[in-house]
Order: sequence, then C-alpha cells, then structure tokens
Amino acid sequence: MRARTLAAVLSLTLAVAPATPAHAVALPAWDHPGYDAEDSYYNPHETAINLGTIAGLTRRWSVPLRKRPGGACAGFSKPLVAGGRVIVTDQLGIGAYLPLTGAPAWRFTWPDPLDTETPYLAADGSTLIAATSGCNSQSDPDGIIFAVDLTTGRLRWRADPDVPVYSLAVDKGMAVIAGVSPSDEQAVIAYRVADGRVAWQKPGYDSSGVSANGRLLVTNARSTSAVSIISGVPLWTKKAVWRAEAATPASDRFLVTNGESLSAVSAAFGALLWTAPAAASTLLATDGRRVYRAAGNTVEALNAANGRRLWSRSLPKEAGQPVRAGGLLYVGGPILSPATGAVLRPTTAGPSIVTGGRLYTANQGILSSYGT
Repeated sequence: MRARTLAAVLSLTLAVAPATPAHAVALPAWDHPGYDAEDSYYNPHETAINLGTIAGLTRRWSVPLRKRPGGACAGFSKPLVAGGRVIVTDQLGIGAYLPLTGAPAWRFTWPDPLDTETPYLAADGSTLIAATSGCNSQSDPDGIIFAVDLTTGRLRWRADPDVPVYSLAVDKGMAVIAGVSPSDEQAVIAYRVADGRVAWQKPGYDSSGVSANGRLLVTNARSTSAVSIISGVPLWTKKAVWRAEAATPASDRFLVTNGESLSAVSAAFGALLWTAPAAASTLLATDGRRVYRAAGNTVEALNAANGRRLWSRSLPKEAGQPVRAGGLLYVGGPILSPATGAVLRPTTAGPSIVTGGRLYTANQGILSSYGT
C-alpha cells in the first residue's frame, strides 16, 4: 500500500472556462452518489422544484462530455454537485462545470484512460475522492484513489491499493474502500482525506458505500460489525451477513440485504428491527418515514417503522434508482407521489439528482441541467 503526491505525473486540463466569483459561491450540494453519506437519496432541502413547478421544468443547458475515439474502460457517472461545481466522469477523466451555465471549470484526465474503470465519486469538504481500478488485468487488478481539489481540479494526493475498488464510503474526513481479486485477499482500507495516509484496514472483510453518521458496516463470511469510520474500532457485532444499501437521514437505522430479504437494523446497537421477505434490492431511497424500493418494473413504499408495504406501483418500463426531493419521487421515468405512488408526471429526463432548484442528468454522454 502506498500513498503519494503525483501531481506532476497526471495529465490535467485546468480552467477551460475560469469561474467568476458569482459562479463560485457555495450552492446546495449533492456530494455523494446518494445525496449524503447515508446514501438515502433524499434531499430534504429542495423547495424550488415541486408539484407546483414541475410542469414548468425546462432544459437550461446541455454539454457533451468527453469521449475517446474507439472507446475507453471508463464511462459516464451520475453527476454530483459539490464545491459550487457539477461533477461528472467521462471517458477521459472527470469534468467540473458551473451550475448556472454549464461552462467548464476544470478537467482532470486519467493517466491511462484505457486502463481505468468508471470511478466511485464522493466529496468531503473541498476535496473530491475518485476511487477506481485498472481494467486490463482479470487476475490481479489494482485500485487507484485520486483526491482532487474541487475548486481547481488539481491533484492533492494519489493512493494505489493492491485490491481493486468495489465500494467507496466517504464521511468524517475518511475515504474507505473495499475490494478483492483472484490475487488479493478481500480487504477494507481507510484513508485520511486530508493526506491520503492509511488510517486502518481490515483484511478478510467487505463493506459498502454507506456510512450512518460515521458508523460503517463491515462483513466477513460469518458476521457483520459496525465500526467507527474514523478508527475502525468495532462498536457492535452480529452473527448475520448484512450488506448496507442505505441508511436513514437521521442515521439511526441501516437498510440491509442478505441476498433475499430487506431489513432495518439499529445503527447504534445492531438490533434487527424488521424484515421484508423477498424484498432485497440495491435500488433504495428513504426519507425516514418511508423506504422506497425499485425492482424490475415495480416501485413500492414500505413503512420505515415496521417494514409494511404502503403502496406498490407497476411502471411501463424498468424502474431506476428512486430519488426523493421537493415532495416528489423520481424513479427514472414517471414522477410519483411519495405518499400514494400516484403518477404525478408521466416522465422526466432520466436518472436524476435534484438540488438547488436544478435537476441534473447525465445520459449517453450529455450532461444537462433543468430548472423552473
């Protein structure tokens, strides 16, 4: 394991269109894939885009993302909004754009686009973490972690774990990855966001990208433990194999799966609160009152307190990741009522994040912003 500063090694294209102070002010963020470190996919602060204004939503700007002739391993990620930038990956690296206009702020280019997978992204303060893996070796792929300044796009540090990166959790100044390969034992490794130094590691364990206010679930073949994301110290252990798919916005419960069922587990003590049989899914969102689950063409809402089904809706096409914001439920197609599942709008632009009065999508190499 090694962490080092390699700013001179990477090819960077910076300040294609420098930000003005007006564009650089702090804007409402969506700085993790699922809005927050809990991956709740719930933005409680959105007020501009709601049932009364969604009909007037129009495209404000679109920009094409960089493509490599002949293709590349890396592709196009869902956008983040952090540090006054809209962040998205492309086939060459990472691009940052100004939220109001879509003008490029900076671009960061992979050292080898032909040997870099699409990364996991998350921001911590002024630092963007991009955790990825090589794609050319099947037997011994390695991981790569880049820490990038959100304002300038300059590299702050780089780490090269021996394991490929299969998950990333960023919270409390820590970036935690997990991975395994035919040549490398499964491991969970925690890096300090400030300098890239390894803070702790757990060989033989797996984890996911969900942190409940600094509590992280790690698993082996026999048990699940909640550990401090800062120190790795175990807080509780249960003889069950659970994978955290989300946590509630209040960070009091993990939503976990075991391959078959969906369960709610106390984040503080590990107590099993309820189980919904045959409801395992990676496409979850929760606002603390309901748990929204997508599987195939079906979206349903469960009571977050007891797991009972509140409503179920069949869609014409396969549902996407549920997103809850502004009193609306986005499912990658129709917009639904969170309370009843009723269709409020027949369609939206696609997989979305909604923050600061803007809806952002990255579809087929085009980054777009919609506003009222």
